[in-house]
Amino acid sequence: MTKRYWRTLLSAAAIVAVAVAAVACGDDDDDSGSGGNGGSAATATAPGGTGAPSGTITIGATQFETWDPHFSDFAQDIAHFVYVWRGLYHLDINDKPQPAMADGAPQVSSDGKTYTIKLKKDLKWSDGQPLTAEDFVLGIQRTCNPDVAGHYQYILTNIVGCDDYYNAADKSAAEKEELRKKVGVRAIDAQTLEIKIQEAQPTFPIILALWPTFPAPKHKLASVDAPWPGPLENVYNGPFMPSAYTEKASMELKPNPNWSGTPVGVEKVVLKYVDDAAVLNNAYRTGEVDATVANKPELDKLKTEFAKELHLYPATRTIGLEFNVTKSPVDKPEVRLALSQATDRATLVKVIFKDANTPTTSWVPPARNGLKGGEYDAILGFNPTKAKENLAKAGYPDGKGFPELTLLLVDNQTSKLLGEFLQAEWKKHLGIDLKLEFVDSKTRSSRFNSSDFQLVVGGWQEDYPDPENWFLGLWETGGSINKTKTSIKALDDIIAKAKFNTNDEQRRQQYREAEKLLLQEANGIAPLWHTLAAFLVKPHISGMVENKRPGDTFVPGDWYIELWKTSKK
Repeated sequence: MTKRYWRTLLSAAAIVAVAVAAVACGDDDDDSGSGGNGGSAATATAPGGTGAPSGTITIGATQFETWDPHFSDFAQDIAHFVYVWRGLYHLDINDKPQPAMADGAPQVSSDGKTYTIKLKKDLKWSDGQPLTAEDFVLGIQRTCNPDVAGHYQYILTNIVGCDDYYNAADKSAAEKEELRKKVGVRAIDAQTLEIKIQEAQPTFPIILALWPTFPAPKHKLASVDAPWPGPLENVYNGPFMPSAYTEKASMELKPNPNWSGTPVGVEKVVLKYVDDAAVLNNAYRTGEVDATVANKPELDKLKTEFAKELHLYPATRTIGLEFNVTKSPVDKPEVRLALSQATDRATLVKVIFKDANTPTTSWVPPARNGLKGGEYDAILGFNPTKAKENLAKAGYPDGKGFPELTLLLVDNQTSKLLGEFLQAEWKKHLGIDLKLEFVDSKTRSSRFNSSDFQLVVGGWQEDYPDPENWFLGLWETGGSINKTKTSIKALDDIIAKAKFNTNDEQRRQQYREAEKLLLQEANGIAPLWHTLAAFLVKPHISGMVENKRPGDTFVPGDWYIELWKTSKK
């Protein structure tokens, strides 16, 4: 396939960029900068620096749940991974895939089912060992491996044999091994990778830029299900590598001597792990950190205090009430609707986020679903009368007999304000009590992934700019990232039809129908707001703000770490 045809295929998939001036990464966390699902990598076309790396940049960050890119689904993890690993391709500032470890665009068979990818010559891991096609084979197999149980396996479900292997958790070791061999990925030679998929998929090229396809060091892992090495024991093929690490405190990164991309601009990057944006903003004031998420409850103050250092832009990110639909009382659709209808989104956004976010009842942002917004206000929007009626239908008139309901939140200032707001709203309009449970970000992520919750405030920030990314794996019955346990046959059916539909407008309409099926009973989610990204960046830093993209969730341009520079010595 020629590069021109590759771009045509991506265009047919409607992979379009969000305007940079306006703001991927899945997000199952609150809006306090604690991260979430998904992400993307740096651009090969953005300007890089010259000369030796110099200076140190310290940023606010969130403790990762896991160091394993083939297992993870949270942006707090993924943001780390793209600093230290890179895949065959990466997404540029316009969300289009560019060659990273690959030596050009993939060659695709006429039926669209076989991808052949050449690697760049003489690639090496950070320890000097060769990086080969076998390492990419192992990486994909790990994501499909039932013992690794990668949360993002769903994006590889089209690879021949990946589902059969992933669903073999109860089979014998010998049976698993046979299924592993049948996964449709192989090394033709040390520099050539072949991937076979079941059906032509318009968005498959962009999937090759995401972390579930990152390489795994075959020389470090004894088998496909061997434990993934920790930060200081592993090897890397990205621009930086860990040189020091203390859990829940900090990580230091130094340049990878065998990095094959744009030369890095700084000699050290320090990540300070703090869950509370208010604390990080104080650290920014004292100069302890050079860039961090902005604390939205004090956004009005920050606009005056740091007028030239505060950066705001829309993100393709939706946050809402996420319900574990297998847990009482939110297993009842009337309860879920009541909670949504008893929540004044406009006041919530004004009081807590200083109007930095946009109230919504839509799951997919208008930039992705082609709608104007407001289509679900009559179903999910603020309406205390309807809320009371639905609670009564559920068997709890005026809140009488309502069982204990606990909201799981990250322990920070924003979450506390949000929890207290919801407590007051639901007590006032429904007569029910809400219990708040605060935990650190790593615990919150782990509990969400194990579906150990009744209710969380979470959501999604896209991994790639297409409406399918708002449904695949998330809302399908048994989807690898469906932690709310949502199961609707009609929704499964419409997603299955849309996935391989090459008629782009028809496919988009099918996803609009999927959104209606999802939201009509607040199945799994009741959206509350679309997020505005807000970051503080010191003026001595360059390469962050200039290279920001829609998927940024920690600092502007956080996927472009090799482009960062500092004039501060």
